[in-house]
Amino acid sequence: MQLVSISVHGFRSLQDVGPIPIRRPTLLTGHNDSGKSATIDALAFLLGASPLAEEDRTFEATRTGGGEPALASDAPEPVRRVEATWVEGEFRLSDQEQADLALPGTILMRRLSSHELGPRLEMLVDAPVDESLRDLDAKPLSDLRATAATLGVTVTSDARAKSNWVAALQQFAETQPFTRAWVPARKEVAAALPKFLRFGDAESAEAAVRVALNSRYRSHLEDEDLKQQVRSLEDELGRRVREDAQGLVDHIKQRCPDLVSVEVQPDVSFTSGLRATKILLARTDGETVSLSAVGAGRSRRISLAIWEWTSELLRRDAGSHAASDEQQIVLAYDEPDTHLDYIQQRRVMALIREQCAIPGVSMVIATHSMNLIDGAAIEDIVHLRLDGERTRANLLLSDLDDHANGQFLSDIATALGLRNTVLLHERCFVGVEGATEQQSFPLFFRLCTGRPVHAAGVVIVGCHNNEGALKFIGYLARSQRQVMLVVDADSRKTNKMFSDANLAKEGIDILSQTRFIGTPDKELEFIFTNEQWCAVANTVWPRNDTRSWEPNDVDALRSGKFSSALLNLLREGSNSGPSSKAEMMYEMARSLKTAAEVPSELRDAFLQLEKLATLDT
Repeated sequence: MQLVSISVHGFRSLQDVGPIPIRRPTLLTGHNDSGKSATIDALAFLLGASPLAEEDRTFEATRTGGGEPALASDAPEPVRRVEATWVEGEFRLSDQEQADLALPGTILMRRLSSHELGPRLEMLVDAPVDESLRDLDAKPLSDLRATAATLGVTVTSDARAKSNWVAALQQFAETQPFTRAWVPARKEVAAALPKFLRFGDAESAEAAVRVALNSRYRSHLEDEDLKQQVRSLEDELGRRVREDAQGLVDHIKQRCPDLVSVEVQPDVSFTSGLRATKILLARTDGETVSLSAVGAGRSRRISLAIWEWTSELLRRDAGSHAASDEQQIVLAYDEPDTHLDYIQQRRVMALIREQCAIPGVSMVIATHSMNLIDGAAIEDIVHLRLDGERTRANLLLSDLDDHANGQFLSDIATALGLRNTVLLHERCFVGVEGATEQQSFPLFFRLCTGRPVHAAGVVIVGCHNNEGALKFIGYLARSQRQVMLVVDADSRKTNKMFSDANLAKEGIDILSQTRFIGTPDKELEFIFTNEQWCAVANTVWPRNDTRSWEPNDVDALRSGKFSSALLNLLREGSNSGPSSKAEMMYEMARSLKTAAEVPSELRDAFLQLEKLATLDT
């Protein structure tokens, strides 16, 4: 059984979050206390690996007028916790599991806990509208008889057998109306749930050893020679225990002479596996201490070594069992490279890659690590953030209702060379036309603001006259990220991509999120003076005839396509002329020494970008 995604309700800050995909791996990112560890704990609760404490329930705080939870002192009634907490999972079943469990290929299950009832695993199925006809196998015979009497159902065979009443009521239920409803999951379905292993503190490391050794324990019991020996021992122990129990039988018969028969049948089994493992470490003086008592760095290194070892066991098991792709193992890492030096961090990344390659293994990683985040596929990252006191989850560059569109945006971001950490954390994205702006704008920005673009949290994205890049900027705008499109004014006429209609279609506000540089029919190069162009040309591209470039040489070009005419002039008039417009503008940016030399409209645009980068999104 494969877990595809989870949704969480009423678990700590996760009031209503999901679906969160479970992939190979899924990375959970976000600020401290944004809900990363809570998501892993919720996953453990769903898979039966962790109980639910009262403190795990979300508070139902009274809302203020602004939509934020009110303080308890301001609330008109006491703040209380939610009535029910549940974690729901979408599961995919193999063909064999569908046949064995009589279930469809995809099912929804949830583990729910309420104040009235403890944790229980439920399935969403087509069930009788009459709740008395649900979960018949779990009901006592007296309840089945009472239900049957109410509904007028009888049995034609042995009325003392519960199975006959269950069969009769099930047959009757098939004639009644059905609806989609949550019903208790059968034991065999619960047994098929994925295993959950967690990497974290010393306790989780010891648990990993116990689970891994238990797995090997069961594998060893499959050996026929050993299996026969175990059966013989179990039989002998069972015989001896039954002899011990005979005294109890005789005593009961003596005290209760009206009983016809008394039996005690002890069940002796060696197959339950290891109950506990404790890891003891020796210091240099020979004194042993538990793993939990050593320093954080050493504990992490030892835990890492343990997980490398367990990975080898997982790999061995996956290779030896034909059904390894059915029984999924979900691995959870909570800040796995914390307290580790760079060499150890690389070991963690290698371990993660190796484990994700094992058949049947999925993984969830809560991390702040730029190395881990940048090493993942964009679509595998879930960014968590707090909105008031509640967690919200966002998938980078993915519209959940349109997978194809999300993949398209992901491909564009990859083609643009944008790292995942940039997409997550940078504050302002600037769309520009191409290489000319990409090379020169960082220099102009530093001259105008006094700091580099990356230090200000500004990312320059080259559109390269590509509609996809414009869609990417539009996606960021629709996602409430700070964006600005800075293009030449003449592009409104010559390039339909930057038309008002296209900008509006992509969700880019023409007034607040666009800047057109130059007069209505001019371009970036045009806004620099004749004197500025002559100054940089005389320094970088001196004339062939030993004369100096004069303002009149440049001014004569301004009636047409200025940038192309200027490039041709400098190429033809100088042996070292520029190879492209991008080089021409780059050298202009390098030649300026003060912010006052930058044309005012360009200077104003960069100052506005700096302000945008300081705004909260």
